[in-house]
Amino acid sequence: MVHRPLLMLAAFGMLVVPEARAATLRMVCENPRRDYVVTYEEGAKTMSANETAYRVLAVERTKRKLVVAGLTVDDGPTFRAHFRPEKKIEYFSNNALMQTDACR
Repeated sequence: MVHRPLLMLAAFGMLVVPEARAATLRMVCENPRRDYVVTYEEGAKTMSANETAYRVLAVERTKRKLVVAGLTVDDGPTFRAHFRPEKKIEYFSNNALMQTDACR
């Protein structure tokens, strides 16, 4: 049974429902030259590595796992960023793994 005041508020479009917020995920990754920061806001179409935006093509999300896959820039390699359970980012060229950077 819906309470009459809630029904009236809903009818007038005045019922406020809290918005779900997308989580922003961040990890610091290491490669031979320097550390870099990877940031992904859940649901976004891009992921950033420092100030460079990478296009997101797919997201694999379960209770245990979150992996973001996509394209780097300028015909560079593709990537798979693993945010959980372990943190790492893998780069692929010509369908072969070319580099794995550990992250924290």
